[in-house]
Amino acid sequence: MTKSRKILGFIGLVLAMFMGALDATIVNIALPNIMEDLHTGLTDTSWVATIYVLAMSVFIITVSKLADIYGRKLVMLIGVVIFGIFSFACMMADSLLLLIIFRFFQGIGGAILTPIVLPMGIELLGKENTSRITAIMGAFSALAAAGGPVIGGLIVHWTTYHWIFGINVPIAIIAFLMILVGTKESYDLTISKNIDRLGIIFLTCTLGGLIFGLLEGREYGWGSQTIIASFVISVVGLFFLFLTERRVKSPVIDLKLFKESTFTSSSLIYMIFGFAIIVPSLILNYFLQNVRNYSALHSAYLIIPTSLAIVVGMPLATKMYQKISARLLISIGLVITAGGLFMLSLIQYNTSQSIIVCCNVIIGLGLGFMAMSLTSSVKYLPINKAGIGSGIVNSSRYVGQAIGMALLVTILNSNVNIAKTQIKETAYNQIEKRVLSTDVKKVAKKEIAKTFDTTKNSNSISTKQSNMGDTIKTAAQKTDNLPEPKKGSNYRKIYDTNQLLINGVETISSSVSQLSSSLKTISGEQAKVGTAVKLLAQRDELSSALKVIVNEKNDQLSRAFDNVFIVGAIVVLICTPSALMTCLLYTSPSPRDRG
Repeated sequence: MTKSRKILGFIGLVLAMFMGALDATIVNIALPNIMEDLHTGLTDTSWVATIYVLAMSVFIITVSKLADIYGRKLVMLIGVVIFGIFSFACMMADSLLLLIIFRFFQGIGGAILTPIVLPMGIELLGKENTSRITAIMGAFSALAAAGGPVIGGLIVHWTTYHWIFGINVPIAIIAFLMILVGTKESYDLTISKNIDRLGIIFLTCTLGGLIFGLLEGREYGWGSQTIIASFVISVVGLFFLFLTERRVKSPVIDLKLFKESTFTSSSLIYMIFGFAIIVPSLILNYFLQNVRNYSALHSAYLIIPTSLAIVVGMPLATKMYQKISARLLISIGLVITAGGLFMLSLIQYNTSQSIIVCCNVIIGLGLGFMAMSLTSSVKYLPINKAGIGSGIVNSSRYVGQAIGMALLVTILNSNVNIAKTQIKETAYNQIEKRVLSTDVKKVAKKEIAKTFDTTKNSNSISTKQSNMGDTIKTAAQKTDNLPEPKKGSNYRKIYDTNQLLINGVETISSSVSQLSSSLKTISGEQAKVGTAVKLLAQRDELSSALKVIVNEKNDQLSRAFDNVFIVGAIVVLICTPSALMTCLLYTSPSPRDRG
């Protein structure tokens, strides 16, 4: 096979992988549009995003095994076809149920595309190019994951959400033709053709129960029977999976792979990678959209530097890998990532966008160095085990993402609820001590309670705050039962002077009957002046109170998010010792590697 055909085939593989990774995040930004078009609620619509990640996580190891048995090129081409067909089906879906079903099968296609690229790339370009292959794969995978919201935002902005799925169709066709022409077939000739059906069932139960529980725990409640049952199924499935894989001749997961310390370490580190990437892509996104009230597209522009930094960091680490141990490079990546996450914890409501971008660049560079674990994961495995090895490592990443979503969002919700309670208390005190009418105070307290409700798992406060302010200001325009301006204020001096004039006019009117009619008119106008002064005084009191409430909201919510960023940094730091299990040098492969 000529070099040009090999390059063509590799480009096709990268396109396929990019497509699969892109769809894990591109749909998130379109969920509001899907809700509106299909007339559904957020809880049900969120399954459009969840079911894809769930399908990928559950089937990614199984399809890697099937590819090793029946041929990686064949399975990859089938995966591209499945992905393309169901992308078109998602595009044409006219109901939420159909869309969710089609997204599930699209996720199965994505599960095929992601892990097989690595072993096919190694088979195509040679194991001596493993580092370069994984660097390119990691860079494009990260670019797709972080660039998904931006691409999705542009598509939604210029056309409809349907084309978020439709864009995959031409890409799938091009990738299919490139892979068909430019790649060759490969197998794992050391394994039996018999399928480990029990192992596949138990693996599906293990990963399915775990991922479902982690992704849906917040929605159902962590103590709900559904979530508890999900985790029980996962634990029981893992127990029987372990027993089964030790006895069968051709296990779906060869437990002997984990005897290779570098592979085990890489799987753990790639899980941490998946965990850490949730912070900029999800938690920071929440902060930007729901606290700073940025648009989804604006937020994506601030987050995508993370992905671009990974694109730079991973090839840089790969080049350094020739002279520096993977152990040191990955450790540096973990420390840099933790440092970037800690820097995020220092941002406040008014922190400049340039500082946020700098934090994301640092995190991205750290993640790029961490992604070296993908290179080292299969470096010391026999080439025929690269497929299942890649499947396990990629599955670890999605498990890490699910853990990150479950842990960090749960902590965030708890912190936000504490913040809401504090904000509510401050708001009540501000309204109570201000000189406002009884009706305004009543409306204000009602709107405050609605805006900062702690019973809802929603962090969208900025829009609610705006609506709260508008409702209270509307109530403050009523002239009934207006209080007198605050004593000692300029408004009170004007009001008192006006009242003296009213009293003087009434005295003159009662004494000089001929002037009674004219003076009554003057008195009426002066009364309007008094009402206007009261309204102005109330407006200023209300504006001052709302300003204090808004500042308290910004301060408390910033702290809530800062604490989550700190937790993320601590978790990454705690896991840093796992890098010590990695083999030292690129130039010192094991005997099995040479075989």
